[in-house]
Amino acid sequence: MSINNIDIKQVDEYEADILEDREEAYFTTKMEGTWQYDESGPQFTADTKTSQGFVTLSLSHPNFSGPGKFPSPMSYGLFWIAGCVSSTFMTAAEKRNIKVKSLKTKIEADLNYLKQFDLEDEPLVGEYRINFDVETDASDADIEMLRKAALDGCLAMYTIQNIVPLNLTVTRK
Repeated sequence: MSINNIDIKQVDEYEADILEDREEAYFTTKMEGTWQYDESGPQFTADTKTSQGFVTLSLSHPNFSGPGKFPSPMSYGLFWIAGCVSSTFMTAAEKRNIKVKSLKTKIEADLNYLKQFDLEDEPLVGEYRINFDVETDASDADIEMLRKAALDGCLAMYTIQNIVPLNLTVTRK
C-alpha cells in the first residue's frame, strides 16, 4: 500500500529490470506538436499518451501584456520542473517508507527577454528557485536526504544543472 500516492510496486519492478539489464534504463521519449492558425484557439498543440488514452496539451505564445488564452510555454516548463522534482522527492520518500503529509512546491524563474528581441546578449533565464513546503514527522536529516535525492535524481534538475546536447534541425516541405 502506498503512503505517498506513489506506485512503489511499479518503481521497484522497473528498478529490478534495470539491475538485471542496465539497457532497460535507456530510452528515447518523443513528442510531436503542430502550430495552429485558428485565432480563437491555442497556438500550439501536442498529444501525449497516458494510461487512460491521449491528452492534448495546448499553449499560447506569451502575451507580453498579460496571460494568453492558454498556458504559455514557460508555464509548461515550470510545471515540468516542479512536477518532476516533486515526484522524485515523493518517490524517494516512498522508497524509504517516509510518510509525507503534504507537499507544496513553489517555483520561480527570473526571466530576461532582451536577447529574444536582439537587444542584448544576456542569459534568457537568470535563476530558478524552488521551495518545498513539506509537512512530515521525518527528521531534518531525512528531509535533507529527500531534498538531495530530488536534486540529484530528477531529469529536470539534471537538464538545468548540466549542459545537455541539443540538435535543432529544420526541414522544408
